[in-house]
Amino acid sequence: MTDPRHLLLVGTGPGLGAAVARRFAREGYRLTLVARSPETIATIAQELRAAGTDVAVVQADAGDAASLRAALSPLYAASDGPGGAVVTAQVAVPAMRAAGGGTLLFTGGGFADALPESLATLSLGKVALRAVATMLARQLRDDNIHAGSFTILGQIVAGTPFDADRVADAYWAVSNAQPDAWREEYRFEGAEVPAPAS
Repeated sequence: MTDPRHLLLVGTGPGLGAAVARRFAREGYRLTLVARSPETIATIAQELRAAGTDVAVVQADAGDAASLRAALSPLYAASDGPGGAVVTAQVAVPAMRAAGGGTLLFTGGGFADALPESLATLSLGKVALRAVATMLARQLRDDNIHAGSFTILGQIVAGTPFDADRVADAYWAVSNAQPDAWREEYRFEGAEVPAPAS
């Protein structure tokens, strides 16, 4: 799994995940789509395969570290550690190092900023995800691995500035940024390319 043109998309769904998969497929990437229920992304997988994309679908719950590790271990060598983001990094980073680099983007939302009391658990999870991404960005930069958080500051709705295809284009732009433009956090506010965090 040292192909530099391989997208491992953990937590793939029919909205943003499908849009990101389509965007990278258009660029000739081979895809591994990880979903809690493969049936939810069967249509996109079939569509991409019909267009000639090499697509594998793996069943795993990104919120269940043991499930995710078990599903990804045949693809990568993994070490122990909690959390879907940490497990994903642990299984992907060795392959990225072998390939000479790569990109790890962790998607978060505005609840990491707002911290509403009524959604404390969700907010704290988003804050923790951002912290993990920041630490990885700092640790992996010298290995030519671009890591960071990608915070979407709006609701993904078709036909709006937060259309899934627009967000997918921003993911593509960030994943192809030159090292001198790498950031630890990207904030998508409905623009084509997300702004760096201030």
